[in-house]
Amino acid sequence: EYVLDPIDQQRRLQWFRAARFGMFIHWGLYAQLGRHEWVMQREQIPIPEYEKLAETWHPKPGFARAWARLAKRAGMRYMMLTSKHCEGFSLWDSTINPYNAARTGPGRDLVAEFVEAARNEGLKVGLYYSLMDWHHPDGARCFHDQAARRRMLDYTHGLVRELCNNYGKIDILWYDASWPLMTADGWESARM
Repeated sequence: EYVLDPIDQQRRLQWFRAARFGMFIHWGLYAQLGRHEWVMQREQIPIPEYEKLAETWHPKPGFARAWARLAKRAGMRYMMLTSKHCEGFSLWDSTINPYNAARTGPGRDLVAEFVEAARNEGLKVGLYYSLMDWHHPDGARCFHDQAARRRMLDYTHGLVRELCNNYGKIDILWYDASWPLMTADGWESARM
């Protein structure tokens, strides 16, 4: 089991504190609706209706290069992209989550494009990952059902493993929305 070394943690965070300025990009299917990333939940859009957004989303080629150039020109030192928000749609070519950008409308790995563009501009790479998942059948059930909890943890850990293994070094992995398990122990974060 991993034990966090406070000295190592401070060393690893030093560059982030020194960078001070970066681009945080919240981007997913919800962008097509022109509202906010919680639109599915707040407006109670049924999953089958919301899923249709995946087939109609066609980000223009070169989007990541344009963002990275803008970040570099503005003096930013890193970029962060939402790899999966609470809606459950993965922006990468996942072998675990079929609800992803490579298998639907975009037809390509958007995380790969983002990572390559950021690195080409000399920027550190960050990926935002929402633990909460409204699309996964065990997303809410895992709070009360131990079998669902195990499936959700295996699913989540597998997706995070893909992000950490498929794109080289990831400088920042930003977890968000811990509901329904709420704690680091609940999500088995040390193991993850």
